[in-house]
Amino acid sequence: MFKKKKLILLIAVLLLFSAFFLGGCTQEEVAGEKETIRMATSVDFLEREDGIPGLEEEYGFRFDRDALSTIQIGLSYEALDSDQVDVAMGYATDGRISSMNLRMLRDDRGFFPAYNVAPLVRGEILAEYPELEALINELSELFTDEKLIELNERADVDGEEPDQIAADFLAESSLLVEAAAEKEGATIVVSSKNWTEQLILGSITVQLLENHGYDVRDRTSLGSTAVLRNAIESDQIDIYWEYTGTTLMTSMGEEGIVGAEEAYTKVKDWDKETHNIHWLNFAEANNTYTLLMREERAAELNLQTISGLAEYIND
Repeated sequence: MFKKKKLILLIAVLLLFSAFFLGGCTQEEVAGEKETIRMATSVDFLEREDGIPGLEEEYGFRFDRDALSTIQIGLSYEALDSDQVDVAMGYATDGRISSMNLRMLRDDRGFFPAYNVAPLVRGEILAEYPELEALINELSELFTDEKLIELNERADVDGEEPDQIAADFLAESSLLVEAAAEKEGATIVVSSKNWTEQLILGSITVQLLENHGYDVRDRTSLGSTAVLRNAIESDQIDIYWEYTGTTLMTSMGEEGIVGAEEAYTKVKDWDKETHNIHWLNFAEANNTYTLLMREERAAELNLQTISGLAEYIND
């Protein structure tokens, strides 16, 4: 009986010691373990030189490919909001950034090129309607980062239609006229890409030109960048809004130009000489790429910049 009690006591001591020792080691490991950063990106951003490959090279880090998910741009915000990922690529003028309380990590090394938005117009249309340049340049002056974020939020968060958003925007501007005479001449075909900001910009342009008496054909939501470029170069459309960085990187194959003025001058000179396509004045709004995090997650990891994110991943 005594031996049995002694054996039980010995086993209990050993179990207690093991639990304490192993438990202590596990806690230390857990306390010292860093969570892998889960990243959501579009397929395009994963492959572009001004996307993840160039970003990793510039900042000297590498996302864990096992924790990197490719996703449609529109769904990346929901993935962040539902804590499925820690970081996602986005666009700097997206209306969901403020409504979802997301933090843009500052591009402290200035990697992302300028993506200022500007209207492209075929030279033949400007030759026929030279007054268009002044009118549309006045419109460009109204597009700031804050204004596009506000307009995008009304569509993506509040669910309003782009046509109504455009009408409200123009009603608040000083660009509309009363009872304009109908212009004689060619129909102006206005187009846009098929996502929120572009739909709004396209609708604003259509409504503004109609108000000033132009015969306008609405071909907004035509498709991707490649579709729009082909359409304007082949005279199928006359006007659409493009981003300086997009033409610089995808159409011209340029690298390393990040300044707004330099990017604009490059694309303006190239398109005029090569295609007789005219870039009118670019807007202040710069819809460049950005890395986004939920505010509480960024605060938890004390991340404000992309350099900070790189350091966290490398440590």
